[in-house]
Order: sequence, then C-alpha cells, then structure tokens
Amino acid sequence: MADAASRDAYRDELTHVDERGDVRMVDVSQKEATQRTAVAEASILMHPETQAMVLEDRAKKGDVLACARVAGIMASKRASDLIPMCHPLNITKSKVEIEPIPAQGPGARADGRAGFHVLATCGVTGVTGIEMEALTAASVAALTIYDMCKAVDRGMEIVDTRLLLKEGGRSGTWARVPEAPEDDVRSRVDGGSLSCVFAAVDGESAPPALAPAPVVAFIGYQNSGKTTLVEKVIAELSARGMRVGSIKHHGHHGFDIDVPGKDSWRHAQAGSRHVGLICANRYAEYADTDNELPLDVLLDRFVDVDIVIVEGYKAAGLANVVVARSGVDRLRGQSSLDLVGEGTLALACNDALANRVRLDQPVVDINDAGAVADVVEAHWRRERSNV
Repeated sequence: MADAASRDAYRDELTHVDERGDVRMVDVSQKEATQRTAVAEASILMHPETQAMVLEDRAKKGDVLACARVAGIMASKRASDLIPMCHPLNITKSKVEIEPIPAQGPGARADGRAGFHVLATCGVTGVTGIEMEALTAASVAALTIYDMCKAVDRGMEIVDTRLLLKEGGRSGTWARVPEAPEDDVRSRVDGGSLSCVFAAVDGESAPPALAPAPVVAFIGYQNSGKTTLVEKVIAELSARGMRVGSIKHHGHHGFDIDVPGKDSWRHAQAGSRHVGLICANRYAEYADTDNELPLDVLLDRFVDVDIVIVEGYKAAGLANVVVARSGVDRLRGQSSLDLVGEGTLALACNDALANRVRLDQPVVDINDAGAVADVVEAHWRRERSNV
C-alpha cells in the first residue's frame, strides 16, 4: 500500500473493494476530521436561441438558472442516497454558480457552441471527502437546465463533468493544474470566478478571461428622440438573442435609483452614501463622488453582455449613432447634425430631415428600430472579428 506522502488522485488501490473483490463502504471511523473542500464543473451545450430564451427568462417552466442552482444545492445534500458507497455528510457549504458560454468572442469554446457552464463548490468538516457531492451538484444543475428546456431543444448535451479541486484530508490538495499556485486556485474559486485557472483534460487551455463588450453610443441633443429609439433598439437586439447592456448619462446632478418610498430611496434618505440593489439576476448602485465617474471605469464592469448601448456621452469618442428628429435642440439652438463625425455609424432621422441632408454616413429611419439595430449588430460583428 502506498504511504500517506505518496497518495494522490491517481492511486492504484480501490478502497471501495475488499481483499475478496466485494464492494464495501469504507470504514472512516478512525480518521481525523478536517476541513474539506471540492470544486466540480459541468457544461450543457445548446442552440443559441435556447440560450437566449433562458437569459431572457422566456422559458415556459420559469426561471431556468435559479431552479438549476437550487437543484444543484439540493442534490449535493442527497449524494449518499444516489451513490451506494458514498458516506452521508453534514455539508457546511454548497454553492452553485452558472454562467453563459458565448458562441463567439471571449469565453467561447473552440467549437463555437453556446450553452451554460456550471461550477459547484462544496465544503464539510469531517472524516471523508466531499468530491462526490460537488460532482453531483454540478451534474444535477446541468440536468435541471436540460429538463427546463427540453421542450424546445432535445439536442442539448451535457459535457465536461469533472473535478477541478479538492482540499483537505490525508491526501492534501489536488488541482487539475498541479503547477498553479495553491493560493491562486483558492482565491479564484472562493471569489466566484467562473473563468478559473484550471486547464481542461489533455492540456486544453482554460477559457480566456472575460473582456468588456463593444460599445455604441446614441448621441443627440435634447428632444432628438434618443430615449425612445434606444429602448426600441435594445428590445430588437434582445429579440435577436444578443445580451444587451445599457448606460444612460444624466446631464443633471444627482439622481435616484428608485422612486420615493422604495427601499433604496429609504436607505439614501436615512444617510447611506452608497446604495446598492441586488436580486437574482441584476444589480444597481450609486454613490456620491467628488468627480464624475469616468465612463471607461463603468464600462469595464460590462463583461456579461455582447453589446453595450450608451445613451449620451457625445464627447466620449465612441462609435455612435447620431439621432435627430427635427435636427435642432430647441433649448440651445444646436443641431444634432453637427455631431456627425468619423465615429458615426449612421444618422437616424425622419424622412423630412433625411431629404435635406447629404452625408457620407448611412442614413436610417428613426422609426425603423430594425434598421438601426442592423447598424449596431454590424458594428458588433466587426468588433468581434477583431478579437
């Protein structure tokens, strides 16, 4: 039998088989209780339209990802009921995280298939490991996604179910990338990052870190129709399966996240200087600052979408769609047409104005959200091809 120092995940003896070859539950009564952690993953691949349905919460059975997270946690507590020789454990930690796998761009698979990546982390203070609980959690979370979506996509596949990390016990720490610094491995996992340091089997590289999404600004002076057009374009792009983020620049000082009487308003009125809201699928925050927050600082946080629609920020130098209804800001006497420049992708205006201007840039109908969305999507494709 190998000594304790040489034991690892590739041991040559099977502890669940006795000297006669019969299966058994291992006697762990004499082992020392230690803090143990295990991390496992699984991926479920699907049609991009199925992924969009999940992300847009259009599945008929309800919130797919919330249900899958709960199912994974519940499954981790029932592993011993499913796996015959698995010891019942008093689990102290069970966490399931799910992140979309984009078809292209940062974080995409080599085969270009879309879907979701599941990361399960389980912990226990006990005399035996918790790898099976983590693997069960990841597996059942992926199975739950399949169950919630099978009515529209029976061709989904669950792949790459595997252990990424185990800590604790006599065999110590094992990670799928043995050369990775142990503190780096732990910080990535504990921090909830799904773009973790573990390499795949057979030397495949880990998925690349997420990067900020491309940006298109909708610019124009007051009463140009920006807000209405932005709302329509966001809806159009979302209907096409794109994950859209948005930022709006307020020209006045101060704004409220919520209306009077709501929790965020009450916190601010009570004296909180930095109010944040968190729910299952979004967050919002505001804080008092001495100077305006630079746009690029906020854009760096938009790593979970395909495209960012910015309303305003005329002077930011972003790729933009100039929006002009009458062409003139009645309060300032300035024309939105003056904003057309090298970064302009198109001018969105009405027929009356379109007949009066002659520009090098394309002109699209301000009332045709589909045509404007085509301009934004074309920019996104160009930016994606340059990644």
